[in-house]
Amino acid sequence: MKRLLLLLALLPVLLGGPVAAEKGPRSTLIYPEQQIPLRFFHEKHLATGLVCEVCHTTVLGSTQTEDRNLPDHTLCAACHRSEQPDAATAYPKSGCETCHEGWTEGSHTQIGADLKPIPDGPKPPPVVMPPARITFSHKLHVEQGAVCLDCHIGIDTAEQGTVQHLPTMYTCLSCHDGRKAPDECTTCHLQDMGTGRVLTDLFGTDPLAPAGRYRPDNHGDPEWIRRHESAARADQDQCAACHAPSQCLDCHDGVQKDQRLHPGDWQMTHGLEAQRRSLECFACHDSERWCADCHDEAQVARGQFPGVTGDPPGTAAFHPAGWEGVLGEIAGPEHHSHVARRSLETCQTCHTEDQCVECHSFVNPHPDRFAEPGSWSFGQGSGAVCSKCHLPGDPNLSALQNGR
Repeated sequence: MKRLLLLLALLPVLLGGPVAAEKGPRSTLIYPEQQIPLRFFHEKHLATGLVCEVCHTTVLGSTQTEDRNLPDHTLCAACHRSEQPDAATAYPKSGCETCHEGWTEGSHTQIGADLKPIPDGPKPPPVVMPPARITFSHKLHVEQGAVCLDCHIGIDTAEQGTVQHLPTMYTCLSCHDGRKAPDECTTCHLQDMGTGRVLTDLFGTDPLAPAGRYRPDNHGDPEWIRRHESAARADQDQCAACHAPSQCLDCHDGVQKDQRLHPGDWQMTHGLEAQRRSLECFACHDSERWCADCHDEAQVARGQFPGVTGDPPGTAAFHPAGWEGVLGEIAGPEHHSHVARRSLETCQTCHTEDQCVECHSFVNPHPDRFAEPGSWSFGQGSGAVCSKCHLPGDPNLSALQNGR
């Protein structure tokens, strides 16, 4: 049953037909912001028997997005006779405010004999529809058998046509699959004429980059720099559509590495990873002095415990105040025992278990009245904690085991 439902959902794609409109805002990098101070009902006009080409007369020969395929005032005036004195009450309504909602300065006297507004008359706010930043030919798509609703999904039941009725990449990929139509990125995206790659700097806007909606290539993901290897291995041609091989080498072989490679808490945990040898540190940090210089600057080295009692004035405080605590006092939130419980890995970045035992061997870790009869028994735990300090045969440990 599940397979049948999946097949039915995929039928439009498998058959090469139109797909459902993808919801969500359109990219302003591809479709710049529009201003459409008009009132218009596509659904009502189509219901009268009109077809798209009647109003969008130039679309069949349009070969670029810079073409303005919108009807002008003269074409609308074929039905909406706004030059008539009774335009506001006629059928169809034809007063200026019929289309230019809220515009009350216009009147029938400002329409010339050619059915165009007179040059020196007041003008309503203009329609601003910047061209899409892609390569597109209406003429070519119509010749290949595409119809308007294949791309402008939902426009037939809409009032005003907006950027939301322009096709998304999801819609384009239903045909541009590498078989029915080319799927190279430069088929639709603008090209850098010098390199032939996708133009990512779109006239001063933020760089154009994949968002991960259709492939595992979300460049905005904070972890992308760590995960891009798998995407690059899966489809190097996809990467090459925007990136030159030299960009890979500049980063992988360069001296200055991208700091986003490590997570935000890397300084606190990198020692543990270095001990595990789970990362090839020297692949980027090409000198042992890198480690030594940083540790010397932070005063984190063997024999140095910055931030603890007795440090000379001016010593860098690696550990916060209250880290050691005072015997007999209640441990504060920054006490090392709490930190160790929350994130032992942080401690293990610098410290080994032997260092804990070395210190606690002369600092009594037991609470008050611990040794009183009946306050604690060996059976309350596995004994592994006790064996960190007590050797087999320790009389104190034997007393606890015997319940004394």
